[in-house]
Amino acid sequence: MAILVVVVFVFVLAVTTASTAKTLEVRKIVQNADDIIVGDDVTILLKFKNPFKQEIPIQIVDRNIIGNNGLDIQCLEATLPAMDKLVLAYEPIVTFKAGKYTLDAAAISFTNPNTGDREMVESNTESIEVKGDSTMPQAQQKQGITTIYRCGGTNIQSTSYSASSTSSSLNIQMGGQQSGSQQQGSVEQRVANNQLNQNSGQLKKELEQEMQRQQELEEQISKELANNSEFQQYDAQLRAAGFNQTQPSFNQIAQNHTQITVPYRNESAERKIKADYIHGTIQNVRLEESTPKEKAESKLLWWLLILIAGVIVTGWFLYEKYHKSAQRPELQPITEESAQTVDYVGDARRMVEEAELLFRNNREKDAYEKISRAIRFYFSYKLGLNTELLNTELLNILSAKRDLDMYSKVKNCLDLCCKVEFASYKSKENDFYKIVEITKAIIV
Repeated sequence: MAILVVVVFVFVLAVTTASTAKTLEVRKIVQNADDIIVGDDVTILLKFKNPFKQEIPIQIVDRNIIGNNGLDIQCLEATLPAMDKLVLAYEPIVTFKAGKYTLDAAAISFTNPNTGDREMVESNTESIEVKGDSTMPQAQQKQGITTIYRCGGTNIQSTSYSASSTSSSLNIQMGGQQSGSQQQGSVEQRVANNQLNQNSGQLKKELEQEMQRQQELEEQISKELANNSEFQQYDAQLRAAGFNQTQPSFNQIAQNHTQITVPYRNESAERKIKADYIHGTIQNVRLEESTPKEKAESKLLWWLLILIAGVIVTGWFLYEKYHKSAQRPELQPITEESAQTVDYVGDARRMVEEAELLFRNNREKDAYEKISRAIRFYFSYKLGLNTELLNTELLNILSAKRDLDMYSKVKNCLDLCCKVEFASYKSKENDFYKIVEITKAIIV
């Protein structure tokens, strides 16, 4: 019995340690990476594993450049749904130039809901080879690197273009540099090049201004929190108990809502004071009493009790099976019903309602993204797949079912959502409420 208790204790300790170390996992994938030729559309995916069983707001920093074409994402906010596995897809990148390329690792920042700490995970890098002849007609088209900063209510997007041609070695690039056997460009080309330099300089200036604004906001929040009477009371209580304050962290939940976490530590424990800064005022100041060590001890005790109970029940079951089987008639097999079903219709309709609220609050891109997610979520469960679907996957499935009317409705909605999300189309109120009406008609 003593050996059993030791084994159970070691197992519970391992399980508890693993549960406290939960974090997001992300992997970068290039579709059809082994068969890419000049002129192809390359789709880059981020495959996530979300162990927290709840929605997780994230910030993505990623750079995917193939030749002189691609996306430079300096900051992009998104929300991972409460699903174990899901895939996010970027807008396809057209390949204009043959060669070997390495795509950078994506950096994902998020707040761990179990600890309240800000964490960052990175994906793998991905190497690809573009095959073919760079002098194909596609290579004469305009190429561009689109820089995106879409975080904290700030939406900045700028594209620097370069043009190449087989009839001339002129290659217009940011900064006015030319490569190869250079020729003097026309007046129009030099004017365009100068305009690109101005756009690049303006983008850098706007980013610096945004960083300065964010730093000033954090300093203002810190001053107002330090003057808050509830915070002062908790601060004095912790300092009297031997805790020292460490660097605070700021997590912007929405445009006018920032969550502040102020950690306090001593040699063996940690406490946190949390508060919300909403519309310019400090609210909801509270003290988190439990430390990670105390939580782990509590979880350990509960797991130990559960496993001991399990051992007792299992022992009793074996006793009943092998020593009293003659005294009982044989049990008939029981057919279990499937696990509780998901109210995917209700959940999808709620997503549409959330999208309408986002649109009214001038968050058009988030609203269109929510509509797209509602459609894909609905069909995922309606078709019995129960997994996150890409736009292309859903359309392929509907196309195979030969329901042209439904295929057309879904494709129009998803195409418009994709265009607005990647800023290739200016959102209009009539367009939005039209796809809301179509989506509500689909979700039945």
